[in-house]
Amino acid sequence: MKVLITGGAGFIGSELGKFLLKKNFEVKLLDTLEYGYRNNFEDIEELKNNFIQDDIRAKDFEKYLQDIDIAIHFAGISALPENECNPYKAFDINTSGLANVLESCRNHNIKKFIFASTSAVYENNLDHEIHKENDIVKPNLIYATSKYCSEQICKSFAENYGMDITICRFFNVFGPHQDFKRKYPPFTSFITREALANRIPTIYNTTNVKRDYIYVEDLMHYLYLMITTEKKYKAEIFNLCSNKGYSALEIAETVYKILGKEFIYNKGESENF
Repeated sequence: MKVLITGGAGFIGSELGKFLLKKNFEVKLLDTLEYGYRNNFEDIEELKNNFIQDDIRAKDFEKYLQDIDIAIHFAGISALPENECNPYKAFDINTSGLANVLESCRNHNIKKFIFASTSAVYENNLDHEIHKENDIVKPNLIYATSKYCSEQICKSFAENYGMDITICRFFNVFGPHQDFKRKYPPFTSFITREALANRIPTIYNTTNVKRDYIYVEDLMHYLYLMITTEKKYKAEIFNLCSNKGYSALEIAETVYKILGKEFIYNKGESENF
């Protein structure tokens, strides 16, 4: 089977590329390198030789789908502050970019399409500790809203064109090669970076509110099951998570303990971007 992974130079995309190679898939990675990094994959010759540097919004995107069986769409802007500061770019990439990829896949009769959405769509679902796929979601931040709109586009393509589409809502993913270089890294990367630099981190959420974290290797096995199943989906939604919650302070304390460092933090006063 031949697979194309958009956002393939990112943390999750590159890890999936390596995982699928071990399962004897032929893998192509596509990324603009605006948010991804070559060193996530260039030590593996097959991925390095099958890397495409281009944009999912490219008008001629279809040319990258020659002989591809499965398209896995990870490309997008995930940093919340960057989405809020530039909503046009966020929707252009996260939503319009997806539509361009889906239309290209439709024209090439791609057998299966997997879309990476986010647990952020549950951001205003405060009545339940456990979020379920059939919950009504009502996000309002730009990132979550762009992903919610993207889910609706996936549903439209599945309903109107009979495409086999799976929507995966990723919860907080951590593990080797997670992104710590960008201006607004995910929390686990931020804490690790600050600890290694011997800096005192600023933590805004010091309550007992907990979030679900899933190890990247576990996520790979979930995705592999979705990639290899013979069952076809009509944009059904799946939460990919561990069902184990941790507070920001619990994570920070754990990281500092593992690194043998004393945990001291500043309490942030505002979460406004």
